[in-house]
Amino acid sequence: MFCPLSDISPFGIIVMLVGLCLASLARGYSGFGFSAVLIASWSLITDPARAIAVTVLLEITASIIQAFSVWKQIPWKRVLLLMGGAVPGMLFGVYVLTTVPVDTLKLIVAVFVLISAILLSMGWKLKARANSLGTFAVGIASGAANGSIGMGGLPVALFLTADGDSPAKIRAAVVAYFFLLDLLGFILFSKIGIISVETFSTAALALPVLLIGMFLGTRHFLGATPEGFRRVTLFMLMGIAIIGIIRTLLS
Repeated sequence: MFCPLSDISPFGIIVMLVGLCLASLARGYSGFGFSAVLIASWSLITDPARAIAVTVLLEITASIIQAFSVWKQIPWKRVLLLMGGAVPGMLFGVYVLTTVPVDTLKLIVAVFVLISAILLSMGWKLKARANSLGTFAVGIASGAANGSIGMGGLPVALFLTADGDSPAKIRAAVVAYFFLLDLLGFILFSKIGIISVETFSTAALALPVLLIGMFLGTRHFLGATPEGFRRVTLFMLMGIAIIGIIRTLLS
């Protein structure tokens, strides 16, 4: 009988489960960090392409769940400008995903996460509000990151935070943008064979953990503020990224 992740050791399954729990809590608290935490942690154990495929399905589900609470605050003009750039960017990213060796891709994931997390934790700000062209350019970078390493959210989170948007608007924009971006990712990944029966099976097994984590995160069950939890998430991402870099370089 087919069993998803049957090639993963018990220890590897535990690492992936912990990563899924932390990612789900982060998504519920701040709408930020799910893809980065999940892919960075799962890439320590398995092929990044597998992690990216499952993440796309779970992100679509999470965005649908959260859409009702943020709908009125979504800055649609900015979201659509980002998507306009994401389309060509993602086509390039998918090409990278299908041509770059797995070990190199793991190193790219780790370095990308580390740099993004450091910039976000430093509270980097733009000197002036970005115009439409700048927003479109960020969409290109986000699409390329999403297609290649499944982390299109980090450039957008960095951009929206640096551009001075309120936390509520950032959360709303991220939820709407992730939904559209991951729908595009699902279509492209399906065409190149990254989305498989195993992807759906693994996502189905992960779904209860996602729902519980999002519920607890949304309710601020752990007693932390969304901003405080976001900082914890960033430091955790730095740690995962450093482990990933060391492991890849020593392998």
